[in-house]
Amino acid sequence: GQAIFMVAKNNLLFEDEKATAIFTIAIMSTPFSQPKLIHESLHNISQSIRFLANGVLGQAIFMVGYNVSVAHFEPLGYPASTIYAVFYLLYIPVGHALTSMFVFGWPEDYLPSLAANAPIGLTAMAIGSMLTGFLSKVGFDAMVEDWKESFLGIVPSQKSEEGEFYASLVVMVVTGVWCYVLSLYVNSAKPEDKEVAKPAMKDPAKEL
Repeated sequence: GQAIFMVAKNNLLFEDEKATAIFTIAIMSTPFSQPKLIHESLHNISQSIRFLANGVLGQAIFMVGYNVSVAHFEPLGYPASTIYAVFYLLYIPVGHALTSMFVFGWPEDYLPSLAANAPIGLTAMAIGSMLTGFLSKVGFDAMVEDWKESFLGIVPSQKSEEGEFYASLVVMVVTGVWCYVLSLYVNSAKPEDKEVAKPAMKDPAKEL
């Protein structure tokens, strides 16, 4: 009886080791799919560095477009906060496309990904719009120019007094931090909650 018990135990252990080996080989042979970035060489750069560089690029594009919009529409009577809100709304798909190409990879389903990221842009737009309106109301750019003239001796030009450059810098920092935190939460790869069932160990004593 003991000999039969030992044979059954060895057979069960062999089957368990065999199943484990097959499972390990399957995992090792499964190809790792990297995010689809605009160029493969970007995978050699850490995601945080790519996010920072993409943020600088995106904010530079945004600031140029926003200040051009202010220069054109503010003389027509439109407030800076309204110009900011409209321009940011139009910029959301552009910013999402840049982030997809340079940071998180191009999504398989673009529209659902854009819809998931849109609230980030909308909340940032609301924060930026309110902050822009406040900074414009208190004359933040004029305050900065006065400070530069008083402490640095730099006389502001008429062109610099008309824009919202310094206010947009403040808004850029605030909304940039906001978008960074939320984008990492929404777009970072989440571990799959898939548990592979391991071969069940049977008690040889119960089989006999």
